[in-house]
Amino acid sequence: MTTPNTDLTKVDKYLLKKGDLLFARTGASVGKSYQYKESDGKVYYAGFLIRARISPEFDAGFVFQNTLTKNYNNFIRITSQRSGQPGVNAQEYASFSFFVPGIEEQTKIGNFFEMLDDTITLHQRKLEKKLQNIKKAYLNEMFV
Repeated sequence: MTTPNTDLTKVDKYLLKKGDLLFARTGASVGKSYQYKESDGKVYYAGFLIRARISPEFDAGFVFQNTLTKNYNNFIRITSQRSGQPGVNAQEYASFSFFVPGIEEQTKIGNFFEMLDDTITLHQRKLEKKLQNIKKAYLNEMFV
């Protein structure tokens, strides 16, 4: 919230639920996607984003992982072409198609790639910490 005068009774429809996906609608970030997780805390989305609430017969993680593919990037590149700023509306996002196996396999694939993402993030944090330590050591050597 940006102001204490906000009427909170009207914002519940913007509260994200587990598995919701958000898509950037316009501009340089068009096509960027985000999957909400409960560990992110209480999150509301803004009107310049498109929220997709994934049906229970599909795995949200699997659907999200499909937004990180070359096929999806090509879809966004072609679909977002406008005479002005690039943009993709909700109907256009809904037209993106991809192969969908059974729910059990979707869940396994979604969980596998989420685990890889978490591992990559963990290693990036470790590397950042090491680089910060190296920088600190160089600074201490240079400016004794």
